[in-house]
Amino acid sequence: MPEIKFCLSREEFAQQFTALPGHEAWGALQTGNGRFAAESPLARIHRQGGSDDHEPAFALTTAEPAHTLCTVIPQPSATDPQTVYAVHDGSGRFIGRIIHERSPLGIRQAWRIEDAVKQCSAVAYKGNIRGWIGYWAISPFWAILALLHLLNGDLHPSGSLWSKPHRARWRMRSGGGQRKAALDFNTGRYRADSGLLDVHLIYAQAALYGA
Repeated sequence: MPEIKFCLSREEFAQQFTALPGHEAWGALQTGNGRFAAESPLARIHRQGGSDDHEPAFALTTAEPAHTLCTVIPQPSATDPQTVYAVHDGSGRFIGRIIHERSPLGIRQAWRIEDAVKQCSAVAYKGNIRGWIGYWAISPFWAILALLHLLNGDLHPSGSLWSKPHRARWRMRSGGGQRKAALDFNTGRYRADSGLLDVHLIYAQAALYGA
């Protein structure tokens, strides 16, 4: 399996590069444990200036010399609250779509990657069952935890104090047989099988999931 392990870094040093015209330096995708590494990242992420927080637009490039890997642009959708992103490669060729919507029961966020070249798709739901059980089990104690932080002088407690589960695993949709995991996100790190999905779609999904 052509496996890729990487993470999304939003640290200050990961954003110190010259952005494309009309964009801002937003972050980087890189191998490693989440801290910005000195070596060239897998991709630099440029966020289009003025793009909506709920529908961000990105361009992903290599390091020096800068070469566009793909662009991610939100598209009009007839289904609300579904958000559709069109992904094109560096030459402008359409390679697929990424769709942000709700799960069939409307409880969790869902992300779907549609690979137009390989004619396949993978879907993931934000947070696993165990994570959501833990999230709701601790929710009655949020006020107490926040008060303890304030008493300790922490006026800006970490968002992780009450952040929702983020674990996600994109599984291939197939007519039969075992469903394969094309992309897995856990504890800030991604593992991807580039043999199942276009690697540029994988990078685009990582940028959107971290936005």
